[in-house]
Amino acid sequence: MRKWLKWVLGAFVVLVIIGAVAGGGDDEPSSSGDADKATTSETREDASGSGKAEDGDGKDKDDAGCGTSATSDCTPRVGPDGQVRVDALYYRLVGVRTAETLGDQEYGLGERADGVFVIAKIRVRSDKDESATLTDRVFQLEVDGNTYDPDSEGTIAAVGAREEPFFLKDIGPDATTTGTVVYDVPRSVLRKKPALRFNELGFGDGHGYITLPSLD
Repeated sequence: MRKWLKWVLGAFVVLVIIGAVAGGGDDEPSSSGDADKATTSETREDASGSGKAEDGDGKDKDDAGCGTSATSDCTPRVGPDGQVRVDALYYRLVGVRTAETLGDQEYGLGERADGVFVIAKIRVRSDKDESATLTDRVFQLEVDGNTYDPDSEGTIAAVGAREEPFFLKDIGPDATTTGTVVYDVPRSVLRKKPALRFNELGFGDGHGYITLPSLD
């Protein structure tokens, strides 16, 4: 009788142990599977984040190293002594000054600014294989997102003052020309780091900037 009880108890203990082991085995794969899923998810997130970082870094490098030539991916901005290339034309600032009047006031050939005239002398060199016409649209002054076109009255006064403004001025292949652009702006603009903006000829949207020296 005692042997029988021992065998029954022994069998019961074995069954309990087997059940415990089996139950533990079911939990471990589930836990491991969850861990694998979490790891896979984290890996994907890391990879995605890493990809974005690489793209961001790549873009920063492109922006930093795109040089001085305007393209669909690059808008160059240089200092007063720099040069930008837009649409196979090279622009360089020769000099800039401000004035309240321009031209000969005594004989009515001059003009007084509503604010202050910004008079920029610019040299242009062409690398095009055909002649091009430089219009007012090519030269603009940009300040804090606001864009100023050349002032028509100031341009006429510049003609009278023999400043040779860029007014429908042609430039041939491999040629260099120098001219003046006149803007009439509020005096407060002078403290906001204005920049000359050079646009593509025709309907292209490429452009580049030359920041003006301090004018205030």
